[in-house]
Amino acid sequence: MKSTGITRRIDDLGRIVIPKEIRKNLKIKENEILEIFIDNEEIILKKFSSFSDMEKMLYNFVYTLNKITGNYIFITDRDKIISCQENKKLDYLNKNIGDTINYVIDSRMPIMSNDNGKLELIENEILNTNYHIIPIITNSDVLGVIAMISNKKIIETDKLSLEIVSKLISNYIE
Repeated sequence: MKSTGITRRIDDLGRIVIPKEIRKNLKIKENEILEIFIDNEEIILKKFSSFSDMEKMLYNFVYTLNKITGNYIFITDRDKIISCQENKKLDYLNKNIGDTINYVIDSRMPIMSNDNGKLELIENEILNTNYHIIPIITNSDVLGVIAMISNKKIIETDKLSLEIVSKLISNYIE
């Protein structure tokens, strides 16, 4: 475990402030949920993901959508790619999301490009591709996105399929 050299006092209500530098480095935003673990005499804080224990189900959605549409499918949480096709795992799985995905999460609105637009799916990698990205929203919280990427035009039935899977994931988590 890496020491930061930062110390904090616990207040009379048992609270501790996580320094801004650490929150920025770990991309912990205001009102974000953290899990608390105990390991011997250590307290471990971890960013909570609503998608934990859903790996197989998410992969099945990705696999099925890919087979139906022929397009690449990616599912993210608020920080990283958490599911994609087998042939894309080495390049994308568990990589930090890029600015385009962050934009969809922050704006809470889907975006689409059918003219080989610029897409930053993961940090520091710009793709020129067609894409459709939909936020996964449950209980008014954006949990992540589902993204479809294609070399061909994304048609209405592909978009509808993506919207259905987004709603299915959202309903499952609720």
